[in-house]
Formats: sequence, C-alpha cells, structure tokens
Amino acid sequence: MADRRQIPWSSALDGKTGKAYWRSLAELLETPELREAAAQALPGGDGDAGALSRRSWLKLLGASMALAGVSGCNARPADKIVPYVTTPPEVTPGILRYYATSLDLDGFATGILVENHEGRPTKVEGNPAHPASLGSTGVYEQAMVLGLYDRHRARAARRGATPAAWEAFVEQFGGARDDRGAGLRFLLRPTGSPLTLDLIGRVRERHPAAKFTFYAPARSPHPARGAELAFGAPLQVQHDFRTADVILALDADFLASMPFSVRYARQFAERRRIGSPTGSMNRLYVVEPGMSPTGTMADHRLRRRPSEVPAIAAAIAAELLLTEGARRGGVPAGALGALAPLRERVRAEDRPFVQALARDLARGGAASVVVVGERQPPAVHAIAHLMNTALQSDRAAWATAGTLISAGGAEQDLAALAEEIRGGAVDTLVILENNVAYTAPADLELAARLRAVKTRVYLGLHEDETAAACDWFVPAAHDLEAWGDARAYDGTISLIQPLIEPLFQGRTASEVLTVFAGEPRRTARELLRDAWRARRGGADFEAFWEEALRRGLVEGTAAPRTITALRPDGIAAALAQLAAAPPAAADAIEIAFSADANVYDGRFANNPWLLELPDPMTKLTWDNAALLSPDTAKALGVESEDMVDIELRGRALSIPVLVAPGHADGTVSLKLGYGRSGAESIAAGVGFNAYRLRTSDAPFFAAGASVRKRPGQKHQLALTQTHWGLQGRPIALSVPLAVYRENPGFTEALKGPQPSLMPQRVLAPGEPIGQWAMSIDLTICTGCSSCVVACQAENNILVVGKDEVLKSREMHWIRIDTYYSGDPRDPGVVHQPMLCQHCEKAPCEYVCPVNATTHSPDGLNEMTYNRCVGTRFCSNNCPYKVRRFNWFDYTELHAFNDGLARLQRNPDVTVRERGVMEKCTYCVQRIRRAEIAARIEQRGIRPGEVVTACQQACPTRAIQFGSLDHQETEMVAWRGEARSFEVLHDQGTRPRNVYLARINNENPELVKP
Repeated sequence: MADRRQIPWSSALDGKTGKAYWRSLAELLETPELREAAAQALPGGDGDAGALSRRSWLKLLGASMALAGVSGCNARPADKIVPYVTTPPEVTPGILRYYATSLDLDGFATGILVENHEGRPTKVEGNPAHPASLGSTGVYEQAMVLGLYDRHRARAARRGATPAAWEAFVEQFGGARDDRGAGLRFLLRPTGSPLTLDLIGRVRERHPAAKFTFYAPARSPHPARGAELAFGAPLQVQHDFRTADVILALDADFLASMPFSVRYARQFAERRRIGSPTGSMNRLYVVEPGMSPTGTMADHRLRRRPSEVPAIAAAIAAELLLTEGARRGGVPAGALGALAPLRERVRAEDRPFVQALARDLARGGAASVVVVGERQPPAVHAIAHLMNTALQSDRAAWATAGTLISAGGAEQDLAALAEEIRGGAVDTLVILENNVAYTAPADLELAARLRAVKTRVYLGLHEDETAAACDWFVPAAHDLEAWGDARAYDGTISLIQPLIEPLFQGRTASEVLTVFAGEPRRTARELLRDAWRARRGGADFEAFWEEALRRGLVEGTAAPRTITALRPDGIAAALAQLAAAPPAAADAIEIAFSADANVYDGRFANNPWLLELPDPMTKLTWDNAALLSPDTAKALGVESEDMVDIELRGRALSIPVLVAPGHADGTVSLKLGYGRSGAESIAAGVGFNAYRLRTSDAPFFAAGASVRKRPGQKHQLALTQTHWGLQGRPIALSVPLAVYRENPGFTEALKGPQPSLMPQRVLAPGEPIGQWAMSIDLTICTGCSSCVVACQAENNILVVGKDEVLKSREMHWIRIDTYYSGDPRDPGVVHQPMLCQHCEKAPCEYVCPVNATTHSPDGLNEMTYNRCVGTRFCSNNCPYKVRRFNWFDYTELHAFNDGLARLQRNPDVTVRERGVMEKCTYCVQRIRRAEIAARIEQRGIRPGEVVTACQQACPTRAIQFGSLDHQETEMVAWRGEARSFEVLHDQGTRPRNVYLARINNENPELVKP
C-alpha cells in the first residue's frame, strides 16, 4: 500500500474537489498577505499542486482559511460583533449562529439576520424585530450574501495605475486645504445614517466651503416636493395598509419596488387574505403603464401612459370632492372650483372607471387611501394628499419628517455639480459608492466631464465605469463587512455590523469621510461606537450597545407623526401645474424608465443569482428589453426579439422588443441597470444601457420617442415561461368574491382521494412520525420571487447561464408560474409558486430503475443523488415538471459558480454532481435539524419549529409549511378552507401541496355583463 503521507493533495481530496479548492484559494492568493502565507506553506514556493504533500496541503489549508475567514487580509485586530441569539461557549462546527445587521438601499434600511457557519456568512433572513422586514426579505437582501463572495470585487487601492496603500491616501487627503474646501466636492448616495450626518458636519467644520451631493437614479425627489406643495414642508408619507379597505395606487408599485415594500406587502396581505366565504377583504385599484406586481394584485386596473396619470388623478379627486356624501374636512374651499375643469381631461372611456372609483373611495371614507409612485410629478403627490385629507384617512396615511439626511446650505443637486465641473470650480471630487459615470443622466455627460477634475477619488466595490474615470480608487467594504448605522423608512435607526472581516481591505464611506475630517486613524467601529456613546451617554451605555447590536435596531427611534394641514396656495399651485400641462398627443410614444426588479439601478448587475432570476412579470433572464403592448407592437410592425432603434431627443438606443400583456399603448418601458462596461465581467455585455436615453429634465418618463425596426436583426431572449394561458385547465384558479360567496365549494371536485392501483401506506402502530405538507394562498402571492432566491441560497442551486436557460435547463427548484386570462390587452393575472408536490402516489418513484427517488416515512419525496444514473424517467413522468437535471458540471462550466462563491455554500446541503436529478426537498436539512434538537431534548417537534426557506422569505406569508399533525397551525387550517384545491387532481398523485384559489374583490359597478 502506498504511503498516504506522500499522496498528492489532488488524490487525497479526489481530483475534482482538489482542483476546485485550489481555484478557490487562488482567488484569495491575489493579495500579498496570502501569497506570503502560501510561500511559507509550500516547499520551494513554486505552487506545484501535483508535488504538494498532504501535510503541506493541510498547512496551506489552515493558513488560507485563517486569513480568509478571520483576518480578511487585514492586520487590524478583530472587532467584536454581537450575535442575535445567545452566543455558544465556543464555535462548534455545524452549529449555526445568526447575527443582526441591516441592508441600506438608497437611504432606507431593512433589518436582516445573517446565518453564519464557522465565521462564514451563507444565508440571509429577515429580522422579525425590524419594522422594514418583519422577518421577511426581498430579492436584494437574499442575494447580497453572494455579492460578498463576488470574485470580481476590487482587491486593492490604487493611484492611477499604481497600487497604493491606505497610508498614502491619508497622507494626500488628510491635511488642511488653503481654500477652505472651495474646490472640494462629495458625491454620495442618499442616506439616513446619523453617523454620516455627524461626519459631514465634521468635514464642513474643517472645510466650510465644501459641498455635498446626494444622488440615486432609482429614487425621486417628487414625493417630498409634493408634500411641500400640500403641507409646506418636505415630509415623508407613511402608510398602514392593514386599515385600508379601498386602495388606489397611481403608478405606485408599493408591494414590490417602493421603500418599505416588504412591510407594505405583509400589511396588504393581512387585509387581503379571506379565510371564509363570509369574510371581507380589501379592494385595490391600480393605474399604471406597465404590469407590476402591485398591478397583478389589482381588482381593477387601468393601463395608461405615465403622462396620462396626472389627469386621471385630478379627475378622481374632482369626482371624489364633488360627490355627494364625500368627506371634505380640511380641504381648501378653492380646490373644488379648480378641480371641476380637470374632470374633462381624461378619455371618455375612462370616465366610468373614474366615477365608480371615486364613489368607492367615498364609501370607504377613512378606510380608503391613495398612494402615488415616485415616477409621478409633485403635483400628483399633492393631489393624493388632498384626497387623503378629504377622506380623513389618517390611520392609513400620515406624514413624518424626512428620514434622509441633508447637508443644509452645503448641498447641491447633480446638475449643479456637473455645471461646476464644467466651469472648472472643482479640483477634488470624492465619489462614495456611487457609480455616477454610468447612472447619471445622459445630458450631463458626467462620465466625460469627470476627467476635467484634477483629483478624482472613488470608493467602490468594483472597478466599474466610475472607477475607470478616477485617478484614486479605494475598494469598498461590502455591507456584510461594514460597521455603520442607517434609518428605516419610518425612521427607526438600524445598526450595521460586519459578519466577517473585509476580504479585500475594503473601507467604508465613514472611514473616507474621517480622513477629510482630520481623524484618519479611527476605524468604522470606533467611529460608530463613539458617536453613539456621545448621543446616548449614561452609565448603561454598554448594556444599550450590546442590546442594540443584538436586535439590529434602536428601539423607540421611529419618526413621530407630524400634524399637517393643507396649504390652499400649495394645492392651488399643484392644480395650476396640472391644468397648464398640455395633454399628451394621442399618437405620441412615451418612454417609461424604471429600476429593474432584479439588478435595481445596475449595482447588482454582477450578481448571477439576480441575472438568472426570472423577471416577476416577463420571466426574462440575463437581459432587458423594450416592453410594448400587443397593439403598439402590431402598429410598429415588430414582434418579440426584433431589434429596434429607439430615438429620443437626439439620442438613440438599439434594444430587442418584448411584447407584454397588460401594457399601456403608446408606451415603451425600459428597465435600467443593464449594458454595463466596467470590470465586472459577468455584467459586461448583458443587456442594453437605457441610461443613454435618460435626461435630467425627464428622468422617469418622456414623450416624443420614435421606434424603428432593424430589418433582419433578432436578439434571443431567455425566457423561463413562454406560454401564459391556462387553456381551460384548472391549474391556477381565480374567481370573484361574489362567486365564492355564492358557491363556496367550487373547488370540491379538485381535492380528495382518487382511485389508484398503488397501495396506501399505513403507519405502524405508535409510529411517531410527522407528515410534512405545504399550503399556498394564491390570493396574496405577488410573484415577487423572494422565495426563488431564498431557495437558491439555502440549497446550493447553481447558475446555468443564458445559453442553458434558452434550452430550458434552468435549475431553480421553485418557479413562479404567471398565468393571464381574458383579453391580452387587459388580462387577469394569477401567480402560482410551483415546486415539487411531494406526491403521496408520486409518478416519479415507480419509474426510476435504480430506486433513486423514494418516499420517506414522513411524507417527503426524496432523491438519493449518488444512486441516480440520470435516466430522466422521473422528469418525463412528473406532470408538474418540477424536477431539474444537471446536464453539465456548472461549477466547471461557469467561473461565477466557482472560486470564492464556494464559500457561500450551505454545508448542510449536498452540492450535486453532473448527471443527477434534483428538486425541492422541503428544506429537509431544516427538518432533520429540528428532529435532532427535539430528540436531544426528549420532546416532539413544536408547531412552527420547521420553516422552509421559501416560507421564511415570503413577504406576504403566502406559503405555509408544517406537519399535518399540528392541527392548530395555519398550514393545516388553510387546507380545510372551501377554496383549497390540488393541482392536476385528476392525475391521482395526491400532492402534499395544497393551493387556495385566488379571490378578487371586484366593484360591481365595473363588472362587465
């Protein structure tokens, strides 16, 4: 027998695993500290993997993991972070720990808990104690953990093309300036951070002439300006949809893309879900140009161009205030007369909709609320305040002081900054985590103008478009590596603590600002802690600090309500703006810009989870497209995948077409965030850059566009769903509330036992085995896809790339099927999460020739991966088409599945090899973990103790999981509701997943006979 001490590492691990580890280690060895460690561990330092002994390999393993996971390539002493739950006496392999922190997105924080395996963040969950998440998450929060391990993150600071040390940065910028900061400018993202506000104050004390700009392409100043028109102050509107019976959303996707949308989705669902035919539910009206998750939940939806929404809003307000019986408390007397002429501005065919809606709002009174999206101009927001005041809906809508910080008199907008750069007034520009060279409006030409500034500093995660235009570059710390604070949308102060030391010597914005404040030697943790000690004070500070870090927030810091009263002059000005705006030409084509549901404004465009996540509405992956209505596409002579040239005000963009049901005629919807050209190689070449058409005077929609087909040119679009109709099949059921009340048992034929030749399994007497099952309510599923990314993170699901998606080889274990019914121009919509049904009489099980797919005693349809030989018989025999086949080793095929991305993997879940079938397991690793804990404590599993990843992420709680033995749980109760049904019940598969039909609360006045 060979001496195992001399076996090369590749044999000791096995060839594939050894090579994969070596590549992962090579990612980290790009830093000087790890190269030195490798040189010490490797005999001769030549890196010859084939000659590396097992002992040397283990030495290198220990050195690399110590540096990667603990020191993070940084010589600073490790800071103490506080776990969300009780800290174990020592780190025990296999024992999870959760830490509370927050994700700050354009100034609004969402509280999260991060799962940690031996110092390695692997999974994000919502923080139940945080008002923005309530224990759930969106797709951005779920995907942020993969961004931590992005192999394309910047590795080191540089000055020009020369590597530079942090000390050199401090030496150059830490000193005083002779001009008192007259040529110094800072460009930041919007933020509510109290720490950042303190640091800006310190910078201004040292450089009183410096100026600050806050810019975010996806956020708009219109809501604050609308509040200023209505109330005389730039207030922030808050909502509570639990108290709303009638909701009007004017171009407002409040369930998915607005700040606080995770919380709003939960509140909406609580009032939406109907537990019995005699129950009540809210009613939602939506006016918007393109289908959104909020639009798909509407009971009545009006598709109109963005420029038509103001006239519709004014007409609804006029009808509401002129309708007999409507409340008019606090409404200026002059508003009634000014509104009357605006009633005639809407299309004749829209007047029945407007009138019926206004009457419904009036009937709802204080239980009615109007919500306006950020894309609409300030006057529309002011009109919404007018209507909410008339309705006295102060329980569902109220105002607080703004939660975003301001630099006061030293603040200027992006256009003013660009003009100063053009005039030569700026000699030093400091850009903090804001890829403005890519996202700035095209007319500012900021990417070209940046080079006119003598000294340009950029703090960023990647060497992106802005980094290429700057002479000083400093790598930024990822959100999971940083210390800081932020505010939630309601003002609650949220603390940010790191889960791991910075992997690539990243710095935070606070550390950069500290240099200019003349305090360069202080770490972000010291800054945060000292700021809160000064703010909080008292002998109990240590207890307060520990508790705030443990909970992830500071209790009692939500902004208080502001007493408001409508200003007659402001309302008059808003109405005058609407009256003066010329009506949109009937034949004009408008462009509607919006942040992408997956990559946002482009900052997540290098995250392969999000690139491969199907768009909630179109199911498009790895691309963006020009969305057109069926009628507009027909008029232009184009169809899906045709390339077109879009021209707007002298600027042009070539992009493929995607025909979208429910889209407004005469409108082209463009998603921002694609067409990147930086060093992020995953994002490079993906999609088309819509920022090229966006200008500072029309950042959200603009009229006067032309669309021309490029003859003979096509662009393949990778869609995960290409058939949208039910074809009369009872798969995703949807009925009006009136029908449900009249016939509660309309799903009776779609549930219950079916004749079968397969034997019924009978448990042995006294066998204490729970039977797992899932219930899904289609009434409250918005299609947001948080569950899809959560499942991917929890179960080590690999990304296959666009070419494989084009071949329908995507690997997601759960998909959201979206079905349209009725007229494609104004369809009804139902979202249906579809995953393995864990059938009691599973067709996949009896066709497997090697018994790889079997049934467990507790009701799970299990897959034994090392037994599967890849016949795919089970997939062919599955009527739900929820099984996935590994056609290739996607880790070998795509670099973004390899390297540092391996550090994200959940060690409790097997990483599947090529040639095996995989599918949803009901997160069996969580089930078994709970069983082990219960056995140790000599008890049974408690109700709610096992929560699947999809259930935990769902903002609306549309997914419920548990044991059928726990009769008191919602999961079991839902199954007993009259509207429950089984998909493909006639197949006799006896699925463990039960769905609840969607119920729509239609206004009888608007129901067509």
